[in-house]
Amino acid sequence: MEYADLVALYERLAATESTNEKRTLLATQFADAGEQLHRLVLLTRGRLYPAYDREELGVSSQSVLAAIAKASGVAETPLRDRWSETGDLGDVAAWAVENGGQQTLFSAPLTVERVHDTLRELPGFDGAGSQDRRVDTVAGLLSNADPEEARYVVRTALGHLRVGVGEGTIRDAIADAFLEGGDEAVDAVERAYQVTTDFQVVARTARDDGRPGLEQLSVELGRPVQVMLAETAEDVPDGVAEVAADGVALCEYKYDGFRVQIHVDGDDISIFTRRLEDVTEQFPDVVRAVQEAVTPARVVLDGELVGYTPETVGAEPQGREPLAFQQLSRRIKRESDIEATARELPVVGHVFDCLYEDGSLLSAPLRERRDRLDDVVTAVSPEPDTGIAGFEIAHFRRMPGDEPTGASELYREALDAGHEGVMLKNPEAAYQPGRRVGRLLKHKPTMEPLDLVVTRAQYSEGRRSQLLGRLFLGCYDPETGDLLEVGRLSTGYTDEELQQLTDSLETLVIGQDGRRVELEPSVVLEVEYEELQESPEYGSGYALRFPRYLRTRDTLAPEDADTIDRVETLYESQ
Repeated sequence: MEYADLVALYERLAATESTNEKRTLLATQFADAGEQLHRLVLLTRGRLYPAYDREELGVSSQSVLAAIAKASGVAETPLRDRWSETGDLGDVAAWAVENGGQQTLFSAPLTVERVHDTLRELPGFDGAGSQDRRVDTVAGLLSNADPEEARYVVRTALGHLRVGVGEGTIRDAIADAFLEGGDEAVDAVERAYQVTTDFQVVARTARDDGRPGLEQLSVELGRPVQVMLAETAEDVPDGVAEVAADGVALCEYKYDGFRVQIHVDGDDISIFTRRLEDVTEQFPDVVRAVQEAVTPARVVLDGELVGYTPETVGAEPQGREPLAFQQLSRRIKRESDIEATARELPVVGHVFDCLYEDGSLLSAPLRERRDRLDDVVTAVSPEPDTGIAGFEIAHFRRMPGDEPTGASELYREALDAGHEGVMLKNPEAAYQPGRRVGRLLKHKPTMEPLDLVVTRAQYSEGRRSQLLGRLFLGCYDPETGDLLEVGRLSTGYTDEELQQLTDSLETLVIGQDGRRVELEPSVVLEVEYEELQESPEYGSGYALRFPRYLRTRDTLAPEDADTIDRVETLYESQ
């Protein structure tokens, strides 16, 4: 398949705001894709890897700019001027290829396979000269591209396609292309994606084996499933009554740490975040703890890694002092001195679910999964000095649904221990990846904050004039993949936190107009606010009143941010 055909599809997708029309365009293309199907289902969202594979290409805006200059022969200064005007290096590439004087003597048409496979080679370049090799490789593609092809090669390399296609649109298109369409077909595709996190597998299975094949897809060791998400309980008594089954509710601490999914396959242990990022290398102490704590050879556990002060981590659970999330987040980012950081910021793994034990347990009721958890996990005490994390089952109690006093006491106990609140669970509920369901609730003492994406920013005035202190925030639309702004944030951070944010955001700048910058959406912030109000000023139709920065959510991708549906629900519940 020639890349020009895919570019034509990109243009048609970008030209329509109709989700139904996008769905139809994609379904038609998928149905005719043949052996290119596995590439197309990723490339139509500007992706090169499935959701659980967070491989970085290793290219920055600066290196792509160098590649454009090398391929087109246009000097860097006019390219930068054009970039400042448009805010899109894809548009810069199109302009440079059209107006530059450099041409390849023997040019072959680009194919989908070549663009996809060549860009996937970039992470493998290592050592001295690796960045120059990446520049040369991208320049090689651009040298064979026409202006429109160049635009989308660059956008794909930078991970920002701009055609308005989200996961929901891909899901629906697969259902239309290979099943009969309709709600049941969409549900079958969605369920398959939730347990595989890989549209390539889902699309090929739907095409080759239909709905029966999709139903057979399940948990696979080394490939994380989407985590089950909770809705909010307004208070503990009502929440307990809502989730109780056969007169019983399961109540446990709500910890403030990193949600993790731990895969054990013999000697191979993998740790994934909620963002589906593999952080095994960052947590060697947890790997050692799992080796001691987990008996079966093949198991998947769901839990939370919580940081504690070195002085208290070895105490009884109620005597431990939790670390602030921002301190703990340093471990996710760490690439050197990992063992020393583990001693400085020790963790305990609190596991609360067993998703797999020599076979999937997703459809089993929670009470059975918790019984399995008791069978497979033996508590391990933390030993930071010897490089072993703590590992234990999350603190919980089974409560009568019509007598919530015990659950309220557990809630106060959790807060006294420095944790966030309580989780309230239906013991008969199956594990439903990726869904917020009424059989899993959470309760915290404050109004539920929002996880939002920084879409653009502006430099502050006065003392903070060199810092990006005015941040525009967006919620996620899963149907289109768009980020819909809900307001602007300018308070809540310390000077140190704002400097760290600025350092992160300045690497993501894709355009600048005076003191305002356009950003590649990547950074997710947790934000509290006084209330939500309707507002025509922002794309969501809503605005946060008095938003305040709480923390940076390093383990979340933009797709993990709160959705427009969540914003609407919170607005209506005020």
